[in-house]
Amino acid sequence: MTSIFEQLRNIVGEEFVSDSEYIRYCYSKTGDPVYQEMPDYVVRPKTPEEISEILQIANKEKIPVVPRGGGAGLMAGALAHRKGIVIDMTGMKKIIEINIEDQVVTAECGITWAELNKELFKKGFYTGCMGPGSGMSAVIGGGLSHNSVGGGGGAKYGSCCRHVVGLEVVLPQGDIITTGSLCSKYVESPFSRYGFGADYSGLFLGDNGIHGIKTKATLRIYPKPPYHSGKTFVLKRSNMKYAVNIFLEWLNKGGFGIYDGFYFPDYFVMGMSAMDPPTYLPWKKLNKAAIFYTTEAFSEKELEANVENLDAIVLKNKGTPLGPEIEDGNFAKYHYEMNGHWSFYHNTFGVPKGTHSLTTEAHCPINRFPKVIDAIDKWAARHTNDFAKIQELAGIPPGAGCGSVGLAGENNVELAIGFTTVIRPDLRDLNLKLWKDQLDTVIKAGAMHYMLGYVGSRQLIKSGAFTEQYYTFMKSIKKLLDPNNILCPGKFMFEME
Repeated sequence: MTSIFEQLRNIVGEEFVSDSEYIRYCYSKTGDPVYQEMPDYVVRPKTPEEISEILQIANKEKIPVVPRGGGAGLMAGALAHRKGIVIDMTGMKKIIEINIEDQVVTAECGITWAELNKELFKKGFYTGCMGPGSGMSAVIGGGLSHNSVGGGGGAKYGSCCRHVVGLEVVLPQGDIITTGSLCSKYVESPFSRYGFGADYSGLFLGDNGIHGIKTKATLRIYPKPPYHSGKTFVLKRSNMKYAVNIFLEWLNKGGFGIYDGFYFPDYFVMGMSAMDPPTYLPWKKLNKAAIFYTTEAFSEKELEANVENLDAIVLKNKGTPLGPEIEDGNFAKYHYEMNGHWSFYHNTFGVPKGTHSLTTEAHCPINRFPKVIDAIDKWAARHTNDFAKIQELAGIPPGAGCGSVGLAGENNVELAIGFTTVIRPDLRDLNLKLWKDQLDTVIKAGAMHYMLGYVGSRQLIKSGAFTEQYYTFMKSIKKLLDPNNILCPGKFMFEME
């Protein structure tokens, strides 16, 4: 009888499969610091046909399968929680075609957002939304699975799933389908997501990997305007109403070419500047909330008008501009010109020093984000004793709050909320309890977790957010596509039978 390892080796070759402990250990962690689980096997396929064969074996042998991109997710979504096979998608990273005439790019889903945009920049284009803030390691398949936003372009283009023209997907039982205009055999190249019936691309966007394995994606691309400008302002301390007013007025008056807009609460600015060395040196002595914009234009005249209008709205709402250069505190310039949209998140994960962050980041409407942050503040007050216990055992005080509020399209914002804690084995149960309770708090505050992964998707169901009819509908789709529930079991409480 041929072993499972031998069957996998026969598909991908000796070099691209392993059951050795040290390789499996390398795939036992993702971006969150709590969960760890080693798979039984790691495979690195090169084609959708190889993935199809792997899934056929998994169904026959009733083995769980989890696709993994860059491993940058923060909610344990790419871990083998039920053991089984991890499919490493980073071996599939080719750019198939950059079609300037139709303004689309087709690429394999294991390419990172940074790698893809590096090539697009050479041709004067970009993907609009450039994926999550971890875009130097996060792959486009993961970004589409999470409906990510947080890198560059959120204010102008919204989340990355809005720009999908079509997908190639390997379904859980091994069938390979193409969605969008390429579902017609008479269409030579992808040009639209809609028109041949229902939008089946949507089944695989934001699905957190439970409905199929995305192998290729066609995304709309956009000309990168030749002119840009950005300014950073400080606001009245601890008063979020000014940020709400600014964001809403920017958008309600037409946007003025705004590409990104971010608000940083005062405590986060002080935390960034208090680190040794500071996360962002020019803010070393800054102790007020900050807000910035970047705007793009196709002419100098248009850019000047954009800046004048955007500035006027901030000044009316008690903003004071910092200097124009990065060293003057202009975070906007660093964010747009120095890959800051992909860099600054990584440096703030240990505020204060010696801690790790557990994220509950979410989307909500602009006018609601102060209420969501208030819910987090109240959550922290309820857990004063738990935080005191962590400080007593570890000597470092935890903290909860919001790191940044970024415009995310459709009059929404992305809230980088969560809490910092100390990661130790004796604190694991307490950290998990706090994490799940904060997720529950954010859900019940009316916000939407987009990067659900394993821990978030399960908590969403446990919170009772969905009606019975909606959850039954979800289960019926999952059962139809994946009758053995071999793909990402455990997410959304879908278990293998």
